[in-house]
Amino acid sequence: MTISLSKVVVSMSMLLAIIFSLNFNVGVGGDHEDGWIPPATVVVSIYNRLNNKQLGVHCKDKHTDFGFQRVSGGHMWGFTFYPNPLWFTSLYFCSFTWYGAPVHYFDIYDHKRDKNACATCVWDIFETGPCRVTDNASLQCYAWKQ
Repeated sequence: MTISLSKVVVSMSMLLAIIFSLNFNVGVGGDHEDGWIPPATVVVSIYNRLNNKQLGVHCKDKHTDFGFQRVSGGHMWGFTFYPNPLWFTSLYFCSFTWYGAPVHYFDIYDHKRDKNACATCVWDIFETGPCRVTDNASLQCYAWKQ
């Protein structure tokens, strides 16, 4: 029994169309059930809020490494990226260092946590942990990862 190439192509195309429509809820009212529509880009801004200390930041995901960055007190460093449009699994993780402290770790963008919270994600880095600036200018603070 032989399977023609055209049948394989048609089958694969149908499978991809089904996966695509399930991920984007195409044909089911147009919106995602959780209300999230992927932004064109996500902007991540990291502000040094340490008291007179230089902040070392090293952020990456599984494909992109932004390298080690030095951020003076009160200053900012950031990056932009395109969220994963098919699987919605974007994850950027960072290490943070400053004089007199051990290395601290935090997932600066986690799709599951941040998808509805920000397309421009502004973070203030304190010794006690990272805090995301919310739409109403309050802080949503988190603990450092262990």
